[in-house]
Order: sequence, then structure tokens, then C-alpha cells
Amino acid sequence: MKSLIVFIGIIVVFAITTYIWNVIQRKRGVPEVDPDKYVRPEGCCGAHEVCEHPADELNVEPEYFDDEELDRFERKLSHEYSDDEADEFRDIFYTLLDEEKSLWLRSLRMRHIGLPQQVKQEILNVMKSLPKKHQSA
Repeated sequence: MKSLIVFIGIIVVFAITTYIWNVIQRKRGVPEVDPDKYVRPEGCCGAHEVCEHPADELNVEPEYFDDEELDRFERKLSHEYSDDEADEFRDIFYTLLDEEKSLWLRSLRMRHIGLPQQVKQEILNVMKSLPKKHQSA
């Protein structure tokens, strides 16, 4: 019984502290964050074929483009690639047909393989230059 009273007391203290904090923030003029507004994450390159993760991909197996060797880069951060590793991505990208490029990017995303920082802008520029029918998967 005593532990229940202590637990409820902690919850009440937390609630009061949160309320006071919010009142102080409003008085200071700190704007409230609108969760409905989309804010591009810091460092996002704008290549939404690369960055965003649509829900329809959750139950689909990724398609491979004779690039199974890239699976070793799963969950590697884009700034951690060497120039030689970035060249592997570049070589594969330029061997693909235009209509396969966005599908390949989607496949990488589904496999949790990020593009190397060295090739992101280059690939984004190529994707922007493709006809609309080849830009999205």
C-alpha cells in the first residue's frame, strides 16, 4: 500500500512539474511545435526516393539488381563510406536502365542500405533529369 502511495505521488509531482514548465514556456513566448507541419530533417538531401520510407514497402520483398554484394553495407551511415565503396554504388547505378533506377533506390531503402554521401547529390541530379515516368517506384 505504501509503495502505491509513493507511485501516485511521483505521478502527481511529474504532472505538476510538466504543467508549470508549459506555463513558463508560454510566458517566455516559446512557440508550440505544430506536429502537422513537415520539417525536412537536418541534412536531408531532398532525394525522397532515398530518404522516405512508404508504408507500402513494409510487406514487400526487395528486388535485387545483381547487387547482393551491397548487403554488407546494411545500416551503414552515409558519411562512413570510403571512396572505393561509393564507387561500387556509382558503378551499379550507371549500369541500370533508366526505368530501373528508382526501383533500385527503393530496393536499397527496403534493405536498409543508405547511399554514400559521395554519390547522393549525383544520383539525385540524375533522377531529377529522368522523365517523370522513370522517377518514382
